[in-house]
Amino acid sequence: MKGDHSNVFLVTGLSLVVVVHALVLLWALWWGYGRSRLAARVVGQHDVQRGGLSAEQVGELPYHVVKEGAGAGECAVCLEAFRSGDRRRVLPRCEHGFHAQCVDSWLRMSRLCPICRAEVAAGRGKEGDGDAPVAEAATLEIVAE
Repeated sequence: MKGDHSNVFLVTGLSLVVVVHALVLLWALWWGYGRSRLAARVVGQHDVQRGGLSAEQVGELPYHVVKEGAGAGECAVCLEAFRSGDRRRVLPRCEHGFHAQCVDSWLRMSRLCPICRAEVAAGRGKEGDGDAPVAEAATLEIVAE
């Protein structure tokens, strides 16, 4: 009789532990899902309110052609290393660098840097410069995570 009670208590206790763990897991998933939806909605509203840059504004942003042996790191969008001859666009305010073709499509949707979310200032140089290259920076950053 005594053994029967201990088995019942053991099974009941284990069942409660499983139920509590399941409830905590469901709560954590629900809480995380709600927060991610809220964050996406806030970021989405921010981007929609500001909008992306026009093709003309993107073309005004500075770039340089990567030279042989420059050791310029990698593009944070496509995660490929910069190679000799690649057009590397450096955003004016935050100075993050990307392949021009990678970041240009992003900037047409959002005027914020894909790394630090700083607003991109288009047309830093003189008006009418267009898509003119800029001198390569004396120091090159390496964008890696």
